[in-house]
Amino acid sequence: MKKIKFLNVFIILLIIIYIVHFIGNVYITFFTDFLQPSDSDFYKNFIFGYYTQFVDLIFSIITFIGLLFIKNGLSVIIKEDIFNFKSSIKFKTAGKLLLLSGFLSLIFSMTLFYSSQEITLLAEIGRDFLLMVIGFSLYIVADILQNGSLLRQENELTI
Repeated sequence: MKKIKFLNVFIILLIIIYIVHFIGNVYITFFTDFLQPSDSDFYKNFIFGYYTQFVDLIFSIITFIGLLFIKNGLSVIIKEDIFNFKSSIKFKTAGKLLLLSGFLSLIFSMTLFYSSQEITLLAEIGRDFLLMVIGFSLYIVADILQNGSLLRQENELTI
């Protein structure tokens, strides 16, 4: 249980980092001239034009919501027990969200890589695969927790 509490604290720190990162990006995007190009034709070569910069924000929000579901699932485990249906549902939802975010981000990164031929986008493709692996792993953990909960219920009924 000590390791689960440590993981819960780690997820809380990740959530805080995400919030600070989000606030920093919003500040830079809307309140400074840092991302404002000097000519109006700057965004015409991008996939979605001016809105290309906001597409990655959508993927970050989906990942953030997935982190919130992981935190809620860990809180349920700490309060109740490791094998319960509530935490398995939360982890399954988090896994689906992380898989969705990773897959959509992978498609977007591959499209950007194809259109721009930037070698630095290969690191983003690796990050997207990692996010998909984490999401799939959470889905498997949720299945294990659900099966453990069923076995515990059957065991309690036979006694």
